[in-house]
Amino acid sequence: FKLYVNKKNYSNEFGAKVYKIARDEQGNRLTYMKITGGSLKVKEVIKDEKINQIRLYSGKKYEVVSEVESGEVCAVLGLEHTKPGQGLGIENDSDIPVLEPILSYKLILPEHCDKNGMLKKMKELEEEEPKLNVVWNEITKEIQVQIMGEVQIDVLKHMINERFGIEVS
Repeated sequence: FKLYVNKKNYSNEFGAKVYKIARDEQGNRLTYMKITGGSLKVKEVIKDEKINQIRLYSGKKYEVVSEVESGEVCAVLGLEHTKPGQGLGIENDSDIPVLEPILSYKLILPEHCDKNGMLKKMKELEEEEPKLNVVWNEITKEIQVQIMGEVQIDVLKHMINERFGIEVS
């Protein structure tokens, strides 16, 4: 029995492509990436940030490993300034069409909701959703969201309620 698949040749130099930012159940920031060259080890420094943990996910479960090789997809903890489409090492950033949000809305919070805490939570969502732009308006002391369209309002309200248990309008 022969398998007729060509094995991809990867560079020996480290390269990776970031494709997603998320948070785990404890709120840790996860950078999902595919290793496209060389390998990546725990405690290595990339762009002045140290890799604290490498996870290989299978559904919701994961295995913690000390190293990943070319061709593997993983999630890493420790990178706080990555974004989807970003290239690391020998990889270039992706040519993602730049779509700017054109509608700006005030985020109306429940009466006793902490604005600073909510701003931090909204910034987490902004990392995960590149089409969302969160702004603190210093003059009016309010959180504003810039989005692409009306449908995104309902999606955003649902995400905030589901993720943080807060009803906003």
